[in-house]
Amino acid sequence: MASVQPELFRPLFNDVLEMLSLTWQGFRRQDGAALDTAVALGRSIHKREKELTEGLLAAPPDTEDLPFIPGHLERIGDAAHALVRDLRTMHAESIVFTDGGTREVNELFERALELTQCAWDLTLTGNRVLARHIEIGSMRFQDLASDFAHAHEERLIQGVCLPGSSSAYLGIMDHLREVVRHARRIGSRVSPRAGQSPTPTSPL
Repeated sequence: MASVQPELFRPLFNDVLEMLSLTWQGFRRQDGAALDTAVALGRSIHKREKELTEGLLAAPPDTEDLPFIPGHLERIGDAAHALVRDLRTMHAESIVFTDGGTREVNELFERALELTQCAWDLTLTGNRVLARHIEIGSMRFQDLASDFAHAHEERLIQGVCLPGSSSAYLGIMDHLREVVRHARRIGSRVSPRAGQSPTPTSPL
């Protein structure tokens, strides 16, 4: 990977990471202003993705994996935008989660943001350890989300969680799964260029 190329991704990664961070803030603090800013960043992400992809497609042939990375980042932005919609619905309808549900969503947000940050660090450095960390961390995230979904079902059966909160909880979980899925895909695009053979991945 030519040394200048990773820097081309910095503005797009920065927008995506900031959008995710603001969306998480909107969840933790019921911060409507943070969600508004996240939506504005989403528009920037769409614009940057198109410009960057076009530029990379015009680059020399040794960049054949890189033009796909902006598309994965745009999909992360799309997932964050879906999160914003769900959070706005929660605020409008005064939907609240149990303490357990809130802790679980916060943990998933934290892990999704961390793995997306690692995807940027990997793109910048080509570090093999980061590539492995993203692969393992993504699988652990999906396992944890499945465990949380089962715990949520138990709360619903027991009447601790209200049905009106259930769809919001599961929607947020699905969108965060999508964030992590694309962070993992970025890792698989970059890791061969870090001197690795592509790591086989199981379907998510």
